[in-house]
Amino acid sequence: MTVYSHSRLSAYENCPFKFKLRYLDKIKREEAESIEAFVGKRVHEVLEKLYQESLLTKTNTLGDLLSSYDRLWKENWNDNITIVRRKYNREHYYQFGKKCLENYFNHYQPFNQSVTVGIETKVNFDLDDAGKYKITGFIDRIAHVNGVYEAHDYKSGSSLPAQKYLDNDRQLAFYQIAIQKMWPEVKEVKLIWHYLAFDMEMVSSRKPEQLENLKKQTIGLIDQIESAREFPAVESGLCNWCEYPDLCPKRKHFFIVENLETNSYFQDKGVELVNKYAQLSVEKEKVEEKINVLKEQIVQYAKNEALEIIKGNNHKVRVKTGTRIKFPAKDTLERAALDNLLMAAGKWPETADLNTASLNKLCQQSNWEKELIAKVREFATEERTSSVYLSELDEYEEE
Repeated sequence: MTVYSHSRLSAYENCPFKFKLRYLDKIKREEAESIEAFVGKRVHEVLEKLYQESLLTKTNTLGDLLSSYDRLWKENWNDNITIVRRKYNREHYYQFGKKCLENYFNHYQPFNQSVTVGIETKVNFDLDDAGKYKITGFIDRIAHVNGVYEAHDYKSGSSLPAQKYLDNDRQLAFYQIAIQKMWPEVKEVKLIWHYLAFDMEMVSSRKPEQLENLKKQTIGLIDQIESAREFPAVESGLCNWCEYPDLCPKRKHFFIVENLETNSYFQDKGVELVNKYAQLSVEKEKVEEKINVLKEQIVQYAKNEALEIIKGNNHKVRVKTGTRIKFPAKDTLERAALDNLLMAAGKWPETADLNTASLNKLCQQSNWEKELIAKVREFATEERTSSVYLSELDEYEEE
């Protein structure tokens, strides 16, 4: 059985096709490093140096850390680093990383809040007793204070997640399992994320039953991956950072036309077809707007003249009016009350996926209790409807 990591599992969840290319087909690419990843690595390296040297009683000043950051930036910079967000340049990202380090230093110096016991620690552990399902990973820093162990993770991103997201985060929960296996006497583990750009420390923890559920869910995901036969491509914001655009059915054409000269670009068959389709779609929308206005005029004319069929030169229109029952739309307070009524009556399995038209039909044809149907109908409103149907005149109707 393959050894999995949080990043490997996430790769499958984000895009099975990319997972297949990277891990199953083992297609190696000179992956273009993103500027975000580059900044993150440099910041991690500086913080690693800070705690490594602290263990050896060497004190770093903020100036020392920023000098190391500047040196590491210059030593590792290369022209293959990509900046996808074009409104920002290299200097913006350099200053962003510098700000992350300044925030951390000012918040935590003299760095004696806890005792560091591991830096960039590689961990390996089993999800099951048989040792069939294995997980590996690296913990940025492990520390302890007053008998409580801490798994620290440094985040140099430009967004701050909600607490509920972190309370369900898989990566640091894995680290809690690893720490408890490394030190079985540990009773409590804190999971700590440092969102450096925001000078925010966010904390979570997992109860034993939560860790057991995580193990079961992860085993299920690994089984799904191992038995998968199809690996569909999934389009998302991550596509801009993918190293396989030339192989992906969702991004291949972007790759093909990206560097074409202007004339060649507009002569590309795909570009030509999409442009034509887009143009016709716009024209169709304009025509449909005019048709809808005409339908309203026809309905009003039929109403004023007490008509159901209106004759033209070669066609006729039939105007049909009536009523329909509507129930509250989803995500409204009224719909929530209706759902609660159906759940309390034990009818939720029958109605959870139904639209309001189907619910109305169910009320009419089911063997539900009359009292329940009456309560459900209290949520219904009646709406007037009109439809217009066009057809050709038959031979007897033509002049």
